[in-house]
Amino acid sequence: LLILALIGLMLRYKINFPLPFIKQENLLHAHSHFAFNGWVAFLLQVLILDEFTSDYKRITRFWDRFFLASTIVNYAMVISFAWAGYSTVSIALSTAATWLSYAFAYKIYKAMRNSGNGLISYGFVRAAIFFLLLSSLGPYALAIIMNTKNTHQYWSHNALYFYLHFQYNGFFTLTVLAFLIRKLETSAAYNIKHARTFFLLLIFTCLPSYLFTSLWHQRPVSITIIIIITACLQTAALFFLWKLLSDNRKILYNSLSRTCRWIYGIAISAFILKVMLQFFSVYPQMSKIAFGFRPVIIGYLHLIFLGFITMYMLGFLAEKKIIMITDRLTATGLFIFVAGVIVNEVLLATQGFASIYDVFLPRMNMLLFANTFTLAIGALLLCINPAKRLAKSAGGPGSSA
Repeated sequence: LLILALIGLMLRYKINFPLPFIKQENLLHAHSHFAFNGWVAFLLQVLILDEFTSDYKRITRFWDRFFLASTIVNYAMVISFAWAGYSTVSIALSTAATWLSYAFAYKIYKAMRNSGNGLISYGFVRAAIFFLLLSSLGPYALAIIMNTKNTHQYWSHNALYFYLHFQYNGFFTLTVLAFLIRKLETSAAYNIKHARTFFLLLIFTCLPSYLFTSLWHQRPVSITIIIIITACLQTAALFFLWKLLSDNRKILYNSLSRTCRWIYGIAISAFILKVMLQFFSVYPQMSKIAFGFRPVIIGYLHLIFLGFITMYMLGFLAEKKIIMITDRLTATGLFIFVAGVIVNEVLLATQGFASIYDVFLPRMNMLLFANTFTLAIGALLLCINPAKRLAKSAGGPGSSA
């Protein structure tokens, strides 16, 4: 998370000031690949393994080697992309990351084969891993398109967004919701019918919602009808989420610290806003705005990655006491980072609306650059206490990291 914030800081610096020895496009590729593989996917894999299986205790050697390999590949990938962009080494490392995801999916499916029967949270995890595997078809399609020298923007765009969509709307989103539903399943007020309906609505709309991002020479009427139905069903899913949360509100809140409540609240609010934005993008004019203006796309992606997924994971880590919010330095770092995320989304939304109406805001890029310091400082403070605990654990007599 700290590395991502620092790369983001460099990207924002380069927009405002000269930095000739670094290529902006390469740095952007490094940022996006590390966001997907080095931060979100890596942490979700660790948490799935810990929360839904006991597989680590059974085959510790495999998982130690797996996460070591993932770490090496992810850090090598961020360096190679920042240095050379889409070079042979970068593509090889990206392919290795994809193959590691296959190994993860196989082992997790095997570990969960005879567990969690009837539990909706396990269904969310299985579906999330399915979409993780499905998303990998996007890069393969993109490679074929590039090798056949088919430079039509529609084909390359659709292949890229196939990968992105099934990563952040499939694997990432459904895994986070699996953690949420698992928490609700322990409550006496949990309604399995509401949870199952919420699950089915999201699962069956994940595939057709890819059409939201697809480019067409001339979109058929049938596709437009599918998109409208999908948007309505996804919005309907919010009703069942609201029922689940409202019915279990008191029980959940009593078991959480005030800090975790706020962070979870921000994350769930971001998810609701994400679904509502998808609903409004059904209108052709709104769709052109959503996918025709770069600041709008950047704002939307940051809403998902920072506002929803990262916020929920930080809340989850705080609840599990991996992030010790009782430590003043860590709590301060968490507060600063969360504040930075909120300010970042406000600034990106303002920039997006301004670009739609052709309004130039001369100081906006400088404000975004300044706010990136907030994210970097918050991430740095979050790192200090866990790093000290890890060093102490590794250096203690008879102990290991």
